[in-house]
Amino acid sequence: MTAIEMLANAIKARNLDDDTFRQYAFWIRKIYYKCLKKPFSQWSGEDVTRAMIWLRDQNYSSTSRKNALCAVVFMFRWVLKKDLGTLDLPPMPKQRKTLRDVPTRDEVAKIIMLLTGNVKLLGGLIYGGGLRVEETCTLRVQDIAFDRKEVRIHQGKGDKSRLPPLAGVMIPALRHYIEVTRLDLYRRDLARGAGYVELPGRLAQKYPRANREFRWQFLFPSYCIRNAAGKSRKSTDEPGYRWHITKEAVEKQFAAALRISGIIKRITPHTFRHAFTTHALENGEEFKTVQDWLGHQDANTTLIYAHSQHRGTSPMDFGLRIEPAREPLKICFEN
Repeated sequence: MTAIEMLANAIKARNLDDDTFRQYAFWIRKIYYKCLKKPFSQWSGEDVTRAMIWLRDQNYSSTSRKNALCAVVFMFRWVLKKDLGTLDLPPMPKQRKTLRDVPTRDEVAKIIMLLTGNVKLLGGLIYGGGLRVEETCTLRVQDIAFDRKEVRIHQGKGDKSRLPPLAGVMIPALRHYIEVTRLDLYRRDLARGAGYVELPGRLAQKYPRANREFRWQFLFPSYCIRNAAGKSRKSTDEPGYRWHITKEAVEKQFAAALRISGIIKRITPHTFRHAFTTHALENGEEFKTVQDWLGHQDANTTLIYAHSQHRGTSPMDFGLRIEPAREPLKICFEN
């Protein structure tokens, strides 16, 4: 078993998310290929010190160096089960506060209008409920509660479930998408012997037929049918699985929409989560409610997502009264 496979098992055993695994695996590979170039089982505390010095000399940020150190410490503790000892590490620079570009309501509307297909609805759900990108990609049909105007997030980041809001403006288009477009694709999959989906936990063993039920289908499916391992089917005799759209595909379309829009801010799908928090608080929503919608246990984490867009007045404008325009957000989710 390789070091990365052992890392994956240790991550799963401690109920950490896939993002943590990807980050840790990235830094372990980086240090192995670019610096130490020897099997992980032979690494020592001196090797870790040398790797940290190499990262500093390569001008990696303090955040990157801390992430790399966390990855190595995790590997030593839970995979190698060895003591790192006392490390003579180079001093970490103070982490600088970054300034995030948060789109205005008009910019959000412009970007969503330029998205195509089901990614337009996906973008609307991210902004309308403050959802994370990956948990939006993995939503099931049954996770949309039209009657209560809420989205059900099961076991999100930190294994926490929550009920973010569903924007009322999205309901007609989203209902038509589910009852017509998504249902039609599901029926065509069944006709070709496919229509299977991966179920969480042991639900596939508990309910053997549930993986072909419409309510368990991914709301935003991928474009191709694969086998149970997620690879392209070599034969139609293999069960055909419809997987969910990937985070990378969503980010790619967002980047294309941003280029076309002419907006020069650095905006990603995750930025919509920041915009949701900022705009909800500016609209007078209670802080605790927004915190619950985001799934944050610590209020300080929610504050990271709050970026007030109403600043003070420049001394050059003293005596002038400027009323900010607050027109309703106009988005058409129909293609």
